[in-house]
Amino acid sequence: MTQEKNKNIGIRLAAMLLDHFIMCFGIGFIAFILFGIGYLIIGNPINSGLPEWLVIIPILFGLMIISIYFNKDAIKGKSPAKRILGLVIVDNKTGEIANPIKSVVRNITLVLWPIEVIFSLFSPERRIGDYIAGTKVISDDKTLKTELKFGQIIVASIISVIFMFLIISLQLIIQGIGMLEW
Repeated sequence: MTQEKNKNIGIRLAAMLLDHFIMCFGIGFIAFILFGIGYLIIGNPINSGLPEWLVIIPILFGLMIISIYFNKDAIKGKSPAKRILGLVIVDNKTGEIANPIKSVVRNITLVLWPIEVIFSLFSPERRIGDYIAGTKVISDDKTLKTELKFGQIIVASIISVIFMFLIISLQLIIQGIGMLEW
């Protein structure tokens, strides 16, 4: 039993680390390309002469790009690493593949990524986000079938963009309060 648990912990940690690597470098690459294109078109934003309110557009694009990380499991309950390692996210009660909304809810806790990794050492099937969303990670035996739920993927994307906006707003508020104290 202990050897099986250690194997599950190893696979789960490998999936978390591989996903983190794929998502960070993938998102970073996309952002680098988009910022590069923007720089080629507009030039230096400080000297562009564009209205300041246009800054909102790249911020929204940035939020959408970062929200990919939170939606990594939205397509059939599998992130890129879960596809590679043969894992799938399922509803803890029904055993069916988790829908995109549950997937994004479970991934919101990834802002606490190091804590999630440590938690997974003690609970290989369920991390903090799984408890919140009512999901768990299991080996994919290929018997579970689901169809793409585009409406739910769109809702999940909107949820993650709003979440990122709230996190950034909270950061700006905290920085503003800190600057007022000086």
